[in-house]
Amino acid sequence: MKFGVFNIPYALGYSGGRRTARNVIDWDLQITKWADEYGLDEAFFAEHYTLGDEPSPAPDLMIAAASQLTSNITLGAAAHLLPYHNPVALAHRMMWLDHMTGGRYIAGVAPGAYASDAQLFGTGKNNGKMLIEALDIIEAIWSKTGPFKIDGEFFSVDMPAFDSEIAGPHLKPLQKPGIPLMITGMQATSPSLTEAGRRGAIPMSQQVHETVLAEHWRTYSTAATEAGHTPSRADWHICRDFFVAETDEEARDRVFNGAMGKLWGDYNIPLFVNKLGIGDLFSGGTIPPEDLTIEWMVDNFLIVGSPDTVIGKVEALYDSVGGFGSLITFTHEYDQDPETYRRSFELIGGKVRPALAHLTGAH
Repeated sequence: MKFGVFNIPYALGYSGGRRTARNVIDWDLQITKWADEYGLDEAFFAEHYTLGDEPSPAPDLMIAAASQLTSNITLGAAAHLLPYHNPVALAHRMMWLDHMTGGRYIAGVAPGAYASDAQLFGTGKNNGKMLIEALDIIEAIWSKTGPFKIDGEFFSVDMPAFDSEIAGPHLKPLQKPGIPLMITGMQATSPSLTEAGRRGAIPMSQQVHETVLAEHWRTYSTAATEAGHTPSRADWHICRDFFVAETDEEARDRVFNGAMGKLWGDYNIPLFVNKLGIGDLFSGGTIPPEDLTIEWMVDNFLIVGSPDTVIGKVEALYDSVGGFGSLITFTHEYDQDPETYRRSFELIGGKVRPALAHLTGAH
């Protein structure tokens, strides 16, 4: 069992005028340094453009910065939003990150979920098709030598043959057989997870109920098998927020009266229920979406408690979905209470992770 962090970042203080962009950047890098120090396995950075509560337009820059501050942790995007990039340029930045991190890089990709970002870039309803087309070009650049051409509806590449006078084109990934590709999904029958299975990529499930996670695995594994790949639950990344303290009482207090509780209560639940209409993805239909509260989330969804309690909750989640390989928490704005948050990662790395080392992804 691997553990990781996902720096969205949540930044209600930034959107509220109480924190600067530099504060947000420095806090995400501090969290990543703690994760590396305490033996967590992975750290991911998101990409959004128009969301003041989730400001992160450049995951590649965050990965580059984090690579200079960490030694062991794997760094990745979750995700590069392919419709908003020229895939030729992005493929080369990805390869450079692979070398910069010493092979500690995962190339997470997604089509983009927010209409305001799509409006900004003028992609309309084409994001899904643009993702597939961009991936074809990126994977060709990673694996093929020139000359070759791909002419698509949205993107194209014309790779020259090697020219000794310019000693190139020259760049290929450091990792062999190539950079790990990861694709994220949220909807029960996610087209993104179908594409992940088709390409043999790593699947990442966003924070959803166990019943939805079961659908995620069926969607992914069916597509993978049909494409001739062998799906492995050890590759499956599941996002689910965790917070650990010395006792259950302390952990619950730090959530209810801290940044995680505020984020879920004041932002995520209203966003997902009222604006996006996807409350059932969290409740699994066990309660009406309008009844979702932070109290229900702590008791029934989030992984909050002492080390022993968290170990039990992770084991229960693992058993309920049939096994998975990595548990990834979104990170939160505990910059005004950093010692509490630092200690949570120390307990994850020192007590929770070793106790769950026997979970290998196979059920």
